[in-house]
Amino acid sequence: MSEMIPNFLTLIVTCDESWIHHYDPLSKQQSSVWKHSNSPPPKKFSLSLSAGKVMLLLFFDVHRMILRHWVPRGQTVNSVYLCIRPKNPFAWKKRPDLLKKQWFMLQDNARPHIAAVALAALTEIGGTALKHPPYSLDLAPCDFWAFPTLKRQLCRKRFSSDDEVRNARATVLKQMSQNNLFHVFESFIKCCKKYIQ
Repeated sequence: MSEMIPNFLTLIVTCDESWIHHYDPLSKQQSSVWKHSNSPPPKKFSLSLSAGKVMLLLFFDVHRMILRHWVPRGQTVNSVYLCIRPKNPFAWKKRPDLLKKQWFMLQDNARPHIAAVALAALTEIGGTALKHPPYSLDLAPCDFWAFPTLKRQLCRKRFSSDDEVRNARATVLKQMSQNNLFHVFESFIKCCKKYIQ
């Protein structure tokens, strides 16, 4: 499979962060049903997100999950905090080759990602931020694949603590990392072509 991966894809690392809730109800799209135009609308109970939630920060590339980081409670994910994560030596044990050459960070245009201090920290470890077009979240693999897949896998399951959430998510993330991430980056290329057209 490695011979099928274009060289530039192997130089891209993508990252993002998202809230993971203790209980996540079905989305409107997931709970939609087909009905006849004359039928009454289906009755739905009012469901809401639980108060408990933890933030997950993911880094991955075409080969593997590089870093899964649970943000401590009360910690704000700002540009300064994001600067520390890519410098984490544990992350680069999985991709030490990247530190020896030019590589690229693919993420959306959230303010902490594009702040001068975050971009400077990225440059310091040899990375370059890929320009992401404004208002196009679907180009970042975390937005169109990683977090939607993770949340869909455990939707409608209740967890009573942050540790339960972390353990359940770790199992799903392990399964996701065993899958061939090449197809995710193939989808990224298709999204880019669609955006250009």
